[in-house]
Amino acid sequence: MAFYRWAFEGVGGFDTEYRKAGDDVDFCWRLQQAGWVIAFSPTAIVWHYRRFTLRAFLKQQDGYGEAESLLRFKHLIFFGPTGTAKWRGQIYGTPRFSWFVNRPVIYHGIFGEGFFQSIYPTPQSDVAAYLSSIEWFALTIFLFGLGIFLPALRIVPYLMLGGTLCVALSYMVRASIEPKFDTAGARLLVMFLAFAQPLVRGFSRYFTWLHFKRTPTSVIRAHEHLPERGRFIGGLSRRVFWSDQGRDRHYLLGAIFELLDEEGWRYSTDSGWNEWDIQIYGNFWWSIALQTVTEYHGGGKCLTRVRLRSRFVTTTIIFNLIALSLLIYRQLNISHVDLWVLVPYVLFLVFLWTRARLLKSRVAELVDLAAHRAGLQRVMRRGKVAGSKLTPQVEMPANTVDEVSANLPK
Repeated sequence: MAFYRWAFEGVGGFDTEYRKAGDDVDFCWRLQQAGWVIAFSPTAIVWHYRRFTLRAFLKQQDGYGEAESLLRFKHLIFFGPTGTAKWRGQIYGTPRFSWFVNRPVIYHGIFGEGFFQSIYPTPQSDVAAYLSSIEWFALTIFLFGLGIFLPALRIVPYLMLGGTLCVALSYMVRASIEPKFDTAGARLLVMFLAFAQPLVRGFSRYFTWLHFKRTPTSVIRAHEHLPERGRFIGGLSRRVFWSDQGRDRHYLLGAIFELLDEEGWRYSTDSGWNEWDIQIYGNFWWSIALQTVTEYHGGGKCLTRVRLRSRFVTTTIIFNLIALSLLIYRQLNISHVDLWVLVPYVLFLVFLWTRARLLKSRVAELVDLAAHRAGLQRVMRRGKVAGSKLTPQVEMPANTVDEVSANLPK
């Protein structure tokens, strides 16, 4: 990789957060986001250090999984829902699985008159990526356990594991190995690596994601020192702010980002494809999606609305799926309602609700303080604007208050 010094310094250089891998990917993506173009030089020669032992290879894949997880925070647009990177092109991509039915094609040109006839590989298969992923393997193990209680499901995990082994087998058959090293043991080793690589990488990705996705408990338990109190428009999930100096939601978002970084919150920003502006990662069970919109009423008068929504994280979904599966199985095998099983799950749901409310309350405090710093004033229920030391208390136009109140939750 080669680049101009002014371009390197213009995007801030390499991010020191990436200690094992991913620093070059992050740098290139930031270059593209800054409007620059990355080109490929076919004449360049690169010496790439290969891992020559099984332990070194698996350690490398563990580092790649950690890097993917860290990259996901800054570049959500390049990642799928499970956290795997959506690579494009021929250098990186999902494993090919269609060679069983399709072979590479050659572009001959019209009537075979193409000057540079090239071989094009078969389309890359997403099926192979799913069959070899850690999510697929975890579901297989779950169904193995469920099959102990439900005999009708016992064949399903074997079929799923067979699909995973077929992907590894395809790598073993198609691997290009030097003739002097091409032995049965080498082929079996390739098959094992193809089976283990996505599992090691996926485990590291999830472990890092869950670790870095959580904001420290000390940050969540702390409270903001708000300069103003009172009965305001909107509940815990909604905030309404007023400014007669042209301060719209961009001022508010800037102040929120400063507070998040200052206090040590974990968060992701909108990539342009999300329905939220900021996603704040709180505890082990919940995250908060923050969305803003500004109404412009002329003369520098701006009304900014903020909506906070609690969102499940992966661990919450997994725990609930397992608990519901066990509850359903238990109820199918008895003729009455088993309160000894139902009550603990209800208590667990109450626990989740309280955790969600505490996190949302804490984020709402942060939004209020950010609005105060940005020079915005929170709208009170009687159509007034909360006063502060920085800005005097002012009255809002009556027609504006009526329009706002009609769209707010009762």
